[in-house]
Formats: sequence, C-alpha cells, structure tokens
Amino acid sequence: MKFYTFFFIFFTQAFFFGQDIPAKITDSLKSAREIEYKKIFLERLKYYKEQCSNDSIKAVNNSKIENKYFIYLTAPSGDDFPAKKELEEALKNYNIIWGGTMMGSDIPGHYISDLCYHHYMSYFTEKKFGKDFIENIVRQSLLNHLNKNHSVIFEYNEHLNWIYEGDPQLADVLLSQYFFKNFRYPKGYQYSSKENQSFTEVTLELDEENYTLKLEGLNHHFENQQNEQFIPYFEKKIRNFIKSSKFALSRQNVMRNGVKKSFKIYYK
Repeated sequence: MKFYTFFFIFFTQAFFFGQDIPAKITDSLKSAREIEYKKIFLERLKYYKEQCSNDSIKAVNNSKIENKYFIYLTAPSGDDFPAKKELEEALKNYNIIWGGTMMGSDIPGHYISDLCYHHYMSYFTEKKFGKDFIENIVRQSLLNHLNKNHSVIFEYNEHLNWIYEGDPQLADVLLSQYFFKNFRYPKGYQYSSKENQSFTEVTLELDEENYTLKLEGLNHHFENQQNEQFIPYFEKKIRNFIKSSKFALSRQNVMRNGVKKSFKIYYK
C-alpha cells in the first residue's frame, strides 16, 4: 500500500511540475523572438532615419532652384487623386512642378525610396507659397475636374470629402449649378424669401449592370405653395438633366467606396 501511495505522489508531482518545462521553453522562445523583432525594427528605423536625412538634404538643395509639389495617398490602398492633369496645369502657372502622387507604407519604420524627399519638397513649396494657397489650388483643380466629369461627384473619394460637408453640401450646390445651365424658371414662379428653402430632393438608383445612375424618385419642398403648380415642369427638366448627364460611374470606385444616391436642387 505504501508503494502505491509513494508511486501516486511521485507521478502526480512529476506530471504537474513537468508542465513547467514546455511553458518555460515557450516563454524562452517568445522572448528570443521579441528580442529579434526589436533588433530588426531598430535596424530598420536606423536605416529609415539615415535615408530620410539624405532625402531632406537633397530637398533643401533642390528647393532653392525649383518648386515641386506631390499629393500624398493613404497607405496601403488609398484613393487615387482624380485631378492630376488639372492640378499640373494650375501649378504650372506659379512655376511649381507637379511631382505626381506618392504613397507611404503602413509598416512602421519602413523606408520607401524618395518618400521623404517628396514630403520635404512639398513642405518647402507650401512654406514658400503658403499652405492655404496651395490647398486652394488643389481644391480648385478638383472643382475643374468635376465640372468636366459630373459623375465623379457621386463616387466617394477621400480627396473630395470636403464637398460632402455642411448643409447644403457643396456637392449638391455644384449639381444645382449644372442643372440650371439649361433651365429657365416658368412664368409666374414666385422666388423664395429665404435661401435654400425651396428644393427638390432627387433620389437615384444604381444600375449594377452598366454602373449608371437613373432616377428613382423626386420629393419637392416649396416655401411658396403657389409654386407647386409647376411641379410637372420641374420634374420634366430634372428627368432630362439626369438622362442627358449620363452619370456613368467607375465600377472599381463604387465597389470600394460606395455611391452617393441622392442630391438636392435648390431653387431661388
């Protein structure tokens, strides 16, 4: 009996204390990996700082003889900048070279060739001309692009987030302007006493076969009820506007960011 008791106690101790051996090995391996990862990261960071320092020196020297500007794209898969051609033309008026777009890395401390150079060249250009001045050029370039490509308004893009802000949205104001290029108020229409009080909310649906937008519904709001007699006239003009504009969207952009499916046309 004593033998079995001894054997049971010995086996139990060996089993439970033996569990510490694999755990200690695992902890040791984990610690070794962490040390190795830290070493790799510090080496990468050192290389990044060295290369970035060289880029900054290059940018300091080059900025004395030329102005360059780049648009930054969010890593790893940010939206492309849609108004490259328009921005290049606009910058040229101020003797600024359009450098193109640049994308960094979402890996901490990872160096990408010339990334810091592009950053510093843009920084020095903004410092020379003023950050607000450059931003206004960029935004005006985007507006010029939208004037020629109305469909882009319906494709959400991080470079165009600012046109969807506020009430009314600038996106809706732009679409209203495009609508009124071929519109005349009917005789007898009473103008509103306050701005943006009379409008039609236009709802669209996406044709997923050819990725075009078509009219789904109209909801009218008139400050002066007498103007409701002109609803058939307004609806005819809006339908013609939607049909003639041919809002054809990029399938890739729609799949990635979604689509704006409504807007408001504001009346006087």
